Amino acid sequence: MALLLVLVTVMALVLIIGTLWETCQPGWEESDLGRVRYKAGLLAESGFALAMHPDIEPGDVALRQGFGPEQEIRVLITSEGGRIPVNRLTDERWRVALVELFVLWGMDAATASIATESLADWIDDDNEVLSNGAENAFYSSLDRPEFPANLPFTSLEQMLFVQGMDEVARFQPMWRNYFTIHSDGLLDLNAAEWEAIVAVTGTTQDSALNFVAVRNGDDGIRGTIDDYQFIDMGEVQALLGLSENEYAEIADLISLDSTVIRIESEGRYGDFKETRVLLATESGNGWSPLARFRN
Repeated sequence: MALLLVLVTVMALVLIIGTLWETCQPGWEESDLGRVRYKAGLLAESGFALAMHPDIEPGDVALRQGFGPEQEIRVLITSEGGRIPVNRLTDERWRVALVELFVLWGMDAATASIATESLADWIDDDNEVLSNGAENAFYSSLDRPEFPANLPFTSLEQMLFVQGMDEVARFQPMWRNYFTIHSDGLLDLNAAEWEAIVAVTGTTQDSALNFVAVRNGDDGIRGTIDDYQFIDMGEVQALLGLSENEYAEIADLISLDSTVIRIESEGRYGDFKETRVLLATESGNGWSPLARFRN
């Protein structure tokens, strides 16, 4: 009888311990995930210190470092000017370029025009509706009488409230990678994607792809030490096949050196990665941060 009681007691304890283990396991796993994510975030943050060192150039080998098999930092220094400055859509030339970009993504011209002009109506300071745009009457019919803001965008997420942006997101889920609210208002051709180059300059797709290939250097990888930095706009004009008149039309929309740098720092700890982004402008005392966020 005593042996039976001992066996029953042991079985009961095993059941209790097993239940406690199963109950606590999710909490322990969540705690472990939090620690790993925190460590990956610290690695990503340390990448900013590397990138902002005065002796570091874009593509420097020091921007990619491993600390054993578990930890790694990868940093990309580029230009925020490689993105479309959405708050400049009051300029018709930027609207024409944006319609072209959306068409390159597969949208028809009419739908592309609705999204583009609605974005412009959102940021202009009047209630006059562009031919394919949307002002307060449209949003009020959707029970959104507070829209549009008639102010510049302060975040890219606000763009999702604009008529037609749901279609843009459907055709290009990564649309955020093509827009900015922090650049100097010009498209930096040394950092722009080929689609943006085609849209803004009016060059052909083949010319834009060739331009990007030259820019990326022999290894064909963006952000490495062999990247080619264009400094002569005449060389750019020739490579893109632009006539004098074509270049004159867009000369004040493009640049080769943005005043806003973009630092993307990825920290890896084990299988987990965290990416942080820092936007900054150069000042007399180094770099002045404009914004920082997770990517």
